[in-house]
Amino acid sequence: MKYRLIATDIDGTLLDDFGMLPENTYAAAAYLEEKGIKLVLCTGRPLLGVLKIYDALKLTSPVVTNNGAMVYLGKDGPLIYSETMSIEDGLNVIKLNDILQCTVCMWHNGVLYVSELNKYAYDYAAITGITPLLLNTIDLRKCKNGPTKFVFIDTLEKITAIKEMAARLAPSTVTAVTTRPYFLEFFSSSISKATALSKLSEALNIGREQMIAAGDGFNDIDMLDYAGFAVVAGNADEGVKEHADMIACSNNDGVIAYIVDNLIKKS
Repeated sequence: MKYRLIATDIDGTLLDDFGMLPENTYAAAAYLEEKGIKLVLCTGRPLLGVLKIYDALKLTSPVVTNNGAMVYLGKDGPLIYSETMSIEDGLNVIKLNDILQCTVCMWHNGVLYVSELNKYAYDYAAITGITPLLLNTIDLRKCKNGPTKFVFIDTLEKITAIKEMAARLAPSTVTAVTTRPYFLEFFSSSISKATALSKLSEALNIGREQMIAAGDGFNDIDMLDYAGFAVVAGNADEGVKEHADMIACSNNDGVIAYIVDNLIKKS
């Protein structure tokens, strides 16, 4: 099989535990570019939280952000797909925090809003590269569209304890899933990384059987199941590994280099 596209999650897959690119990833990305194989960053991050990595790897590929809510054909566009949750669902997710009591981060029209300016909010803002505004400065009821997504942040113990309850209490049209052990994300159930890959399949005329997906999180499962070949990072939860065609090395050892050496060069 001649693979033409690799869609990779960023945090916990592409990056190591320190948020850095493993050294062997640069050569692997250069090899893929040379062979005309697209390396698509497919992440829960917003576009601005992706650009530094995109440029460091000298990519020319599409980008999928916000867990599939936005699909760009390149870092400068065009934007070929965009989806948000409804305003009503957004208001209900905010109300849900009366029970969950976490730090709330909301993305709306590319702006980051946070429930309070604490360590969790500042750390998250640093990852995204966006200066946050307070959530009480926006009235969703007066907006034309709903939020792109929410991220509820707290300690690992807290998020682990509440994630099942959050999924149960969330609106039926909203998906609640952990993307990092201490990040609980909410987004429209019509959004998925798999849907984003289907949009790229149509736009680029690349069949799903020609795609490889690489991930480590539960929000990567639909993408892993969609692609023709699924690679799961060695550091992933066992529940994610059940969806793998191949278990790679850990994120610290360079998952993309592992794919190039053990799959692309041998296919």
